[in-house]
Amino acid sequence: READMRVRDGVIDTIGPNLSVGEAKVLDASGLLVVPGLIDLHVHVFNGVGQWAIDPEHAGLRTGVTTVLDTGTAGTATFDAFHRYIIKEAEEDIFVLLNISTIGCLFGHPDVEPVMGELIDPRYFHISSAVECIKKYPHRVVGMKVRLSSTLADNSMENEQRAFHDAREASVLSETFLMVHHAGSNVPTATMLDGLRQGDVMTHLYHPHGDSPFERRDKRPSDALRRARERGVVLDVGHGVGAFSWPVAEAACQGHDFWPDTISTDIHAFNENGPVHDLPTTMSKFLHLGMSLPEVIRASTRRPAEVLGIDDRFGLLDRGRQADITLLRVQQESTNLYDVRGQSRTAEKRLVPVSVLKRGVQHECRAADIVAPSPDTWWVIGSR
Repeated sequence: READMRVRDGVIDTIGPNLSVGEAKVLDASGLLVVPGLIDLHVHVFNGVGQWAIDPEHAGLRTGVTTVLDTGTAGTATFDAFHRYIIKEAEEDIFVLLNISTIGCLFGHPDVEPVMGELIDPRYFHISSAVECIKKYPHRVVGMKVRLSSTLADNSMENEQRAFHDAREASVLSETFLMVHHAGSNVPTATMLDGLRQGDVMTHLYHPHGDSPFERRDKRPSDALRRARERGVVLDVGHGVGAFSWPVAEAACQGHDFWPDTISTDIHAFNENGPVHDLPTTMSKFLHLGMSLPEVIRASTRRPAEVLGIDDRFGLLDRGRQADITLLRVQQESTNLYDVRGQSRTAEKRLVPVSVLKRGVQHECRAADIVAPSPDTWWVIGSR
């Protein structure tokens, strides 16, 4: 619907038709979508530490995103620095999932030395310090994260199983949720899914690896995946550089009507320039798949806010709420959109960020320049 919105002192003051302007600054949003500030439920923005992270702005305001969840870049040994030097300085609101490994997500790319992951030694897994950190920073640390891939555990199933158990235990003891990355793992997919509780998150839903949660033969959702959804487990996109496949997503969404609960990027240093680019580009892929525009917006605003437990402040445009607002253009042009293996689909429209207000302060955005990714950037978790 069309309406005017007045923002005052960083808060949405009034929404209604034909509001008087007075001496207020006017931002003309004619022809644009005015939506709640986008929320990316899977990013890595502990910039300057490890291989993965990027500057919060690159995942945030300049892409139309006002709030992000950093998923396991920091562990308890590094979180204080993350909080002091990144979170406090960022204009975006940054929430955090602690890695069960105290060192956090420092390494793990299969083509970048040193090739090692945070699950190589179970002595890094420390439940009590994770619970203590969550209690110390309850307004920023909202849960736990574990990355289950064999390459991150030096191919040790025991290490993966222990990490999963300890991350789940820390989330239970801290009364928070757990997000699980599971791809190229020695832990059976059904075991992982059956171990998740209501409110926990499974990310990388449409990954192309052999342990996909979709059946190999007919691509239907596995029984364990259906049980997880019925139980209230949140199913997240987590596009990344190895976790979104056009054939998998097409079969799941178009063939079996199995859409994600939340749309997120898993944006980091190895995919910022493609194939991910930003959250609006990832949203555009689901618009192309046939997800309705309102549902695409909800999966990138209201639903992530609910997962984070911040839906009383974020994810909705309403009087009295923090003025986090994103302006998007539905750009009608043919655009090739790429998955993690370089396959493309030609979309006839895509979402482009134009401008954002963060706490009522305006910031300009930039549209991603989408080009065919180099084959050197394609890789598969656990394949090398």
